[in-house]
Amino acid sequence: MSAIKIENLIKSYDGKTNALNNISFDIPKGEIFGFLGPNGSGKTTAVRILNGILSATSGQGEILGKPIEENNHELHRLCGVMTEGASCYENLTAGQNLAFFGRMHGMEENLLRQRTNSILKKLELSSVKDKKVKTFSTGMKKRISLAIALIHNPQVLFLDEPTSGLDPENALNVTRLIKELAEENEVTIFLCTHQLKYAEDICTLYGFIDKGNILGFGTFNELAAKKNAGLKLKIRGKNISEELGLSHEGEGVYTKTIFEDKEVSPLLQSILAKGGEIYEAVQEKWTLEQLYFSYIKAGGSEVTL
Repeated sequence: MSAIKIENLIKSYDGKTNALNNISFDIPKGEIFGFLGPNGSGKTTAVRILNGILSATSGQGEILGKPIEENNHELHRLCGVMTEGASCYENLTAGQNLAFFGRMHGMEENLLRQRTNSILKKLELSSVKDKKVKTFSTGMKKRISLAIALIHNPQVLFLDEPTSGLDPENALNVTRLIKELAEENEVTIFLCTHQLKYAEDICTLYGFIDKGNILGFGTFNELAAKKNAGLKLKIRGKNISEELGLSHEGEGVYTKTIFEDKEVSPLLQSILAKGGEIYEAVQEKWTLEQLYFSYIKAGGSEVTL
């Protein structure tokens, strides 16, 4: 079963310009999906429609088989949401916040206590369970917001910049928890972020959006194949003939795009046969940043993240 599926989704706020322009995609269960695009590209609109906060102008969508417009209460049970500006009740303690939101989801008290203790432990917040949130640092408040999104054990989790404001150690803990949820519990993660290196490290599936249009959707390798984004073979050496199709980048560094490993050995042998010297040879794949901008620029947008 698909976790999230939308077909021909259109959203217009004024009846003239589309914030979402006929977008479609299908996300299987257990994927960590990176929804990437510049500010104003339509990411937030899509997330709000998927959570039943906004209605689409046309098109349809489902979360775990439930239509996104007809089962709003059911969607809230299935989904957890943490926005970048998420907040909680600062005059309540961490434990009281989780108890409040858990009861809103109709959780049984014993289960709620167990989930509260488990989540706070995983997020290293057990020691502040009985302290008011207003005394917390920005990073601690961020983790409490994530705990609130997780309290009712959602099957789909929408996250907006989940590690911003966290120190490296806590960012690593949050990342570990996200991967654990996807890999062990088949929770589907819908991640919005401007941190492309972070998305590259954690996501298993990507969607590139700009001006309300989906420009690319798929795994890294699928998206790279569509752009003929082969590996770059970088060779450091001396007296290497450019007749072999290598580009000289200066300081004894030569590069060539390759598409499979078996190209490497004959090339290195040819360099040596022509009197060249090889000190080092490494393969470099495209980064997600290079791939992302190749799609965004092809879509006609000049952007900065």
